[in-house]
Amino acid sequence: MTRRRTLKKEAGAVTLLVAIGLVILASLASFYSARSVLMDQMATDNHARASHARWAAEAALASAQAAFLTPGADLQGLFSSLSACPPGITGPQWQCSRMNLSPHPALPQALFSATAVRDLVMAPHMVTLYAKASLLGQYSQAQTRESLFAPVLAAAPGLSAPAALVVNGCISQAADASLRVCPLNGKDMACTGTAKGASVQTHFVVDTNANGSISSAEKNACLALSSASLPAGGSKTGPATATPRTPCTRAAWRSVLGDISDEQIKAWSEAQERNGLTAQSTPPRTVYWSDSPNAWEQSIGTAQNPALLVFSALACALRCPHIGANVKIFGSVLIASSCNDEKMRGWQAGLIEGQLVVESGMPEWRLGTVYARPEGRNAYILDWPEGINASQVQRVNGSRSEGASP
Repeated sequence: MTRRRTLKKEAGAVTLLVAIGLVILASLASFYSARSVLMDQMATDNHARASHARWAAEAALASAQAAFLTPGADLQGLFSSLSACPPGITGPQWQCSRMNLSPHPALPQALFSATAVRDLVMAPHMVTLYAKASLLGQYSQAQTRESLFAPVLAAAPGLSAPAALVVNGCISQAADASLRVCPLNGKDMACTGTAKGASVQTHFVVDTNANGSISSAEKNACLALSSASLPAGGSKTGPATATPRTPCTRAAWRSVLGDISDEQIKAWSEAQERNGLTAQSTPPRTVYWSDSPNAWEQSIGTAQNPALLVFSALACALRCPHIGANVKIFGSVLIASSCNDEKMRGWQAGLIEGQLVVESGMPEWRLGTVYARPEGRNAYILDWPEGINASQVQRVNGSRSEGASP
């Protein structure tokens, strides 16, 4: 009898434990089911907030782009006030400007920000817009970016074999002149080898016999450099027909720079200077616009980073500045002498590796060496993909991305 009671008690205890276990298991199942529903709901909410943040970032990017895409937009003025650059973008070649964005009426809870960034050395015509948005009261934020081509500089014409010296008039050398004008030739060869281009090109020759055509004799008389001043051969080229030079059409400038304007180069030069780029910085400054009549005494440019030096019409108001005898310039030198030969009388320079362009003749040229180097034009030869209209703002295909850190 006692044994039966004991067995019944043990069976009841087991039943109770099983029931308790089932209750616990049911509770756990219910808890995890509710937790799964909650997690799904949280994931849905997070996805919705992330989507809203992405939409807000896209709206911020579109708002920033509108400042550039609006007809008549002052692209230089948009960079008149500079700000800190996005993380990871450092160095004096980078120009960054925080943009003022208006709240979006459809997204009143969103905070927008955008920064315009461009490389003043390699790509001043490309602006990358970094846009970011966050939602008030939430932890969601998103960021996106896209690049634009901006018409801050026109596309320069391609020249397969640029002449060492391009002028818009005639040349004569002083009696005691020390000159060398060297055409393109073999790699790393200075004034030797077989010429692969013109030594001198002029866009104006005096039609001495007034017959409307320019003969070889008239051209050679106009480009009166001695054979000693033209080592390594190279042709002397000029127009075949008589053309007027007044008013000054800037034929020499246009032949190498195309539609690139004075204002564009000056603004580019000032932006590089304002950003702290110098001949000694890393990377070095590549564009120099000079309004000064004083002699130029600074060596600039390298084969890896050629320079563009422009002496403006203001610098040449009375007489165009000389370049120091010991100065070396790797790149292009342009002199806006306004078709006035007297402004270049007795001109002197050091060594130019690249190209010298003078918007007049050069009477009684005294001192200077010019080596033709095709890479000397790279300071202002920018990447304009085929089909791009360099006169208007356009998006860069394939440049849009998300997750950058502006």
